[in-house]
Amino acid sequence: MKTFKSFLTEAVGKKSLHIFDIDDTLLHTTAKIHVKNPQGKTVKSLTNQEFNDHHLPKGHSYDFGEFRNAEKFSKESTPIHSMINKVKDVTSKTDHHVIFNTARANFDDKNKFLGTFKKHGINMSKIHVIRAGNINKEGTPAEKKAIVIHGYINKHKYNDVHMYDDSKSNLKTFLQLRSKHPSTQFYAHHVQGNESKPLE
Repeated sequence: MKTFKSFLTEAVGKKSLHIFDIDDTLLHTTAKIHVKNPQGKTVKSLTNQEFNDHHLPKGHSYDFGEFRNAEKFSKESTPIHSMINKVKDVTSKTDHHVIFNTARANFDDKNKFLGTFKKHGINMSKIHVIRAGNINKEGTPAEKKAIVIHGYINKHKYNDVHMYDDSKSNLKTFLQLRSKHPSTQFYAHHVQGNESKPLE
C-alpha cells in the first residue's frame, strides 16, 4: 500500500517522456525501402538508416512494402537486449510515459506487429506506438518524428524528454525543439550496437 508521503511525491513529481525508435534501436530489422524510377523499376534499396537521410529524386517514388510486412518484422527482427531492458525499466515507473516513435506507417497485421514486442517481455498496454510515416505531409522522417514529439509536449507539459534513436539526424532535429519548449529538458541518446550514449 502506498503511503500518503509517496502519493504526494508522485503527485508533484516530474513527468518524463521516453521516446524509442524501433528499427536498429530496439530491434535489428531487415526490411528495406525500394526507390522506384518513373517507369516503376527499382533503382535503389535503402536500409532504415539510409532512408533517414535520403532525398528522393524528382519523379521517383518509395515502395514501403517490406516496411509494412508484419510477418517479416516478426520473423526476422532480433532484439537489442540492453534497449529492450531499458524499455521494461522505464515502463515500470508511474511518472514515466513511453512511446515508440517510428518512421514506418501502418503494418498489414497490427496484432502480429505488437506480438513481436510482447514475446520479448514488453508490456504493450503501457506503450503507444506512433507511426510517423502516416503523417500526410512533406518532410523527412526526422521532421515527422519531431511533429509527434512537439504535440506530446504541448499536451502533457513534460518536465523532461528522452529520445533513443540510432539516427543522429533524428536526434539533432529532436533537440531543435528546445526553442519551442524552454521549460522542458531534452536528452538525446544515440544508440549504436548494444549501447546508448548521449549525442555528441
